[in-house]
Amino acid sequence: MALDLHQLFRTNKKAFIWAAFFILLYLVRKLFGLVFLTFILCYIFNNIVIFLQERVPARRRAHLVLVYFVFLSMLVGMLSIVMPRMATETKIFLQQLPESLDAMHRLLDEMAGRYSYLAPLFLGLKETLNVNNMLGINREALVALAVKVVNHVTQYVTYFFLGTVFSFTILFDLPNLSEKISALRHTRIRDVYEETAESVAKFSLVVGAAFQAQIFIATLNTTLTALGLWLLQIKPVALLSIIVFFAGLIPVLGIFISSVPILLLAFNLQGWTLALKAAGMIAIVHAVEAYFLNPNIFSAVLKINPVLTLIILYIGHTLFGLWGIILGVPVSVYIYRYILLAGNAVEAPSTPEATPQERVDRSHS
Repeated sequence: MALDLHQLFRTNKKAFIWAAFFILLYLVRKLFGLVFLTFILCYIFNNIVIFLQERVPARRRAHLVLVYFVFLSMLVGMLSIVMPRMATETKIFLQQLPESLDAMHRLLDEMAGRYSYLAPLFLGLKETLNVNNMLGINREALVALAVKVVNHVTQYVTYFFLGTVFSFTILFDLPNLSEKISALRHTRIRDVYEETAESVAKFSLVVGAAFQAQIFIATLNTTLTALGLWLLQIKPVALLSIIVFFAGLIPVLGIFISSVPILLLAFNLQGWTLALKAAGMIAIVHAVEAYFLNPNIFSAVLKINPVLTLIILYIGHTLFGLWGIILGVPVSVYIYRYILLAGNAVEAPSTPEATPQERVDRSHS
C-alpha cells in the first residue's frame, strides 16, 4: 500500500510542527545569544514604555525614543569610566588570585596537620580551590587569559549594542509587526501558527518575567555589594562588582560563584579578619535578597523552591552547559505549568502587564 504523506502529516501534525520548530532553533544556535539578548531587551523596554504611557500622555514612539536615549547615554557614560579601569583591574585580579589561593592552601595544610581527623576534608577543599578547577586553565595561562579578556571586551560591547539596535527596531514598529504576525492565521501556515503561537507567547512571558526580575535583583545586589567592598577596602571593586552582577543572573547558585573571589582576595589582604568581615557583608546582602527581594520579586514571579532551583541548575548545566544554567529555571517552570498542568487553571507570570494582545492594544494608543 502506498504511503499517504498528506494523511501522515495530518495524523501527526503536532509532532511535525514542533519537530520543525526545534530543528529551526538548532540551525540558528550560533545566533541564539544575540536573539536571546534582543528578546530580553525588547521585553524590558516594552514594559518601561507601557509604564510611561499609562502615566504620561504622549505617543508611544516618543516614549520609546526617550527610553533608549536615556539608556544609551547612561551606558556610554558608564563604559567610558569603567572600561579603562576594568582592563587594569582584570590584570591585578588575575595576579592576586594565585597569591590568595597560595595563602589559603598554606592555611588548609596547617589545619589538616592540627586536626588530623579532619585532614581529608581540608585536603579535599585544597584540591578544589586551585586555578585549574576555578578557571579551567593553569597558572601560566593566566596572563594570556587577561589579554584575551581585554581583547574580547570590544567584541562583547559591540554585540550588546547590536542587540540594542535590533530591539529598538523591533519595538519601534511593534504594532505593525504584531498585526502581520496575527495575519498568519489566515495564510497557508495557519496550522503552524495556531499550534505554536500561544505556546511561544506563554513561554516568552515566563522567560521574560524571570529575567526581568533576576536582572533587577542582581542590580540591587551589585549596588549593595559594591558599597560593602568600598567600605571594607577590598579591591578591585569594579571587577568584583561586575562578577557579582553576572553571577546574580543565576538564581541561588550565583551567590556562591560571586562570593569565592571576594573571600579569597579579602583573606589575601588581611587574613581571617577581613575575610570574616567580607563573609558578614555577603551574608547581610544576601539576607536582604532572601528575605526581602526574592519573596517580593523573583518568588512572586516563578514561585519555585530554592532547593528545586539548585537541582534544576545542576541538571541544566550537566546537559546543556551555560544555557542550561541561564534558561533551566524558566524552562522548567513553563514545562510544569503550561504542559504538565495543561487544562488546569494556571496563572501567567506576575508581570506589570497581562497578555501580549493587551500590549499590542496599548501600543496603538
